[in-house]
Amino acid sequence: MLWKKGLPEKAEARRGEKGGVVIIAVLTTLLAMMVLVFEVNNRARNELKNLALTAHETQLRATAASGVQIAMAILAEDGKKGGVDSVQELWADPEALKAFLEEFSFYPGELDLVITDELGKIQVNALVAYPAGKHFNAQQKSLWDRLLALLNRADDEDIDSLGENVEIVNSMKDWLDFDDGDAITGLTGAEEDYYLSLDVPYPCGNGPVRHLDELARIKGMSLSLLNHSEAGFRIRDFLTVFGAETPRVEAKEGTAPPSGEIPSGFTFPGRININTAEFPVVFAMMPETISDLDRKIAAESIVAYRSERNDSDFLHTLEGDWYTSCPGCENNGIDPQMVRTNSTVFSIASRAVDKQDEVIVHCVVERDGFELKILSWWEGGVLPKPAQGDALSEGIKALWEGYGLDF
Repeated sequence: MLWKKGLPEKAEARRGEKGGVVIIAVLTTLLAMMVLVFEVNNRARNELKNLALTAHETQLRATAASGVQIAMAILAEDGKKGGVDSVQELWADPEALKAFLEEFSFYPGELDLVITDELGKIQVNALVAYPAGKHFNAQQKSLWDRLLALLNRADDEDIDSLGENVEIVNSMKDWLDFDDGDAITGLTGAEEDYYLSLDVPYPCGNGPVRHLDELARIKGMSLSLLNHSEAGFRIRDFLTVFGAETPRVEAKEGTAPPSGEIPSGFTFPGRININTAEFPVVFAMMPETISDLDRKIAAESIVAYRSERNDSDFLHTLEGDWYTSCPGCENNGIDPQMVRTNSTVFSIASRAVDKQDEVIVHCVVERDGFELKILSWWEGGVLPKPAQGDALSEGIKALWEGYGLDF
């Protein structure tokens, strides 16, 4: 009867084993549920965090976009007055613009604005005479030669940079012109066959440049050259791809359409606003027949004369040919055909910044009287605001400095 006595013990053992399995299964299920709950909770928190970040970014973008609208309103009001455009006006005076913005309340963060006259720069596309688009614009070629001689000097011998600069100008002409024949400009130009033979081939532009960074695709040019700093100036800061105009030709008597004019393609006049041009551009506008020292003195005198003021007002009006007779700038040799004193194209950089982040919106507008049209619009992502003394990447530094924003 001993075998009968062992049966209850075995049955009890089996029941114990089954109970242990159930407990393990329950614990496993509970653990899985806890992991699931934790993961769902974590995802929900991340979603809420992302939503908060998205809302914060949206608010900063809205603030930056409102800055653009304020800038456009300032330019429109200025356009109603007509006349000259100069560094003496609200849109061009950093201190006056800052004081103006202090009258507004922005949330979140604060707003910085920089408005720049694009026609106070050298028009890249004016290097070629459009609308034909086949030959150099002689005045603009000389202007480029002088600008590069000033801002693209070799470290050792000037002759090195001279050859490099000739290559750049010749290659730019071949990129801009419509004629893509076998003949290149000079000995160092480049047409389609050169670009298609590169390790990473691409076609020649054969027309106007649409963005400054496109210049980096031209033989002899590069982004590092465009961002190269010489005496505190970068080449790209003095260039613009804007300024196109539609030339008008008077129709013959008796054949004129209702408008009285016949549009004929487009051109880039290349005339520079002497009232807003920076020192290197003013310097480059003067011919080589004048010594570098005399050109430097005259350019400095022109820039200083524009901004002279007493406690409340500017001292000089900047109308007509004032740049030929101001103290220190007489006989500067600037060709009046290259000069203008008003502008129609402006760039706007609007920065919304709070304690942690910032957003930059950049656009270019064309003004006709008091009416403005947006030509381009670019929005930068949210960037972390640098703490005082933090090291920033060179790319971000260049971005901020390119908009004239100080940090």
